[in-house]
Amino acid sequence: MSFATTILIQIVNILTGLLAARLLMPEGRGELAEIMLWPGLLLEFGILAMSDALLYRAATRLASPKVLFATVMWIGAALAVLLVAAGYVLMPLLLANENATVRMIESWYLAAFVPIYLFSLFVAVMFQGHLDLFGWNVVRAIVGLGYLAFIGIFLAAGFDDVGHFAMAYVLGTALSGIVGVIWLYRKGWTGWRPDFGVAKAMLGYGARVHLGEMINSLRQRVDQIGVATFLTSHDMGLYVVALTVANGPMILVNTIAGVAFPKISGAPSAQEKLRIFGIYLRLAMAMSIASAVGLALLAEWVVPLIFGQAFDQSATLCQIMLLGLPFFAAKLMFIQALNAFDRSLAIGWAEAFGLAAALAALFVLLPWLGIQGAAWALVVANIAALGAMAGSLNRQIGAPVLAMFKPTPDDWAQLTSALAKVRR
Repeated sequence: MSFATTILIQIVNILTGLLAARLLMPEGRGELAEIMLWPGLLLEFGILAMSDALLYRAATRLASPKVLFATVMWIGAALAVLLVAAGYVLMPLLLANENATVRMIESWYLAAFVPIYLFSLFVAVMFQGHLDLFGWNVVRAIVGLGYLAFIGIFLAAGFDDVGHFAMAYVLGTALSGIVGVIWLYRKGWTGWRPDFGVAKAMLGYGARVHLGEMINSLRQRVDQIGVATFLTSHDMGLYVVALTVANGPMILVNTIAGVAFPKISGAPSAQEKLRIFGIYLRLAMAMSIASAVGLALLAEWVVPLIFGQAFDQSATLCQIMLLGLPFFAAKLMFIQALNAFDRSLAIGWAEAFGLAAALAALFVLLPWLGIQGAAWALVVANIAALGAMAGSLNRQIGAPVLAMFKPTPDDWAQLTSALAKVRR
């Protein structure tokens, strides 16, 4: 079910990316990416890992769904106010070189997107943490489907500019949250009385996780920050189209990680946690390698065909990015294991190493190779972060890292069991 939803999400992402690229062209597509980039970074820096804290407490059943919902929503409301205020202070500096239209769109997008995103994210995590995977998959699929639907509505009304694409994404995210909260209400999982003890525990867990999450977010976005800051909107448009294609397989990996974390966390012993982790790690590696190789072979033909000849340079960028996909997949699964064992502080050090590698690579490669330098820096960062994360995993929980990659008979048994369930 999760993979089917992931395939649907990827198809929708391709369609929305195609429409944005075809209608806005590289310049407009780059402006849209820049508008979405800065509020997204602000959220990732300021969310205090509350989604991870909510997921952990829901998966381990440390509080009732009503209490968790009420507590995280009040925390989210406070965060939204603080982050929007911080955004209005920072945006004039970050967008100083942009035109008046982009600055105007950013002003309302920031105020609308930040609270709506937090609300929708926490609603989705409520389903995920309680292993209601049907609800989780429906809610997360609605974001992209809603985005696509609102784009269609605006196009039918004659609006095909950057501002209406940004508005369509906000509305799609809001629709996901609304449907999700109605569903939670009908399950009896909503409430409005927070528990300060639960809030304190969530903030404590988040504080341990947040440094690693923040550095991870910065490391994953530092290439886009470099392109947005030092290159043109046209370059940014080419770059984000390449990311749209290259990130397709990453959605599969994120789906595996999203299912794996609550299962690892809920295992009764350390040995069982490692066994479950190993199964999902090997699944993620198999999926990432197969999809990266297949997509890299097709990129030269697929990218210009789908997005137009104006984006033919994006094919090469996509192929470079795909080299880092298996390293990204392994690193992401290592993060799930460290979080599930409550060894989250180790993540920050490994991600900091990856970020330092990315910055060094950008410093050398961006002036030399332009947007291709940014793509290579992304690959370097994934490799460096994986190496550091593997060391942390071995030190913190004694996991035999290399042995975890070796397929076992249990993998085949799990796969055949899952396929049998699908056939039934």
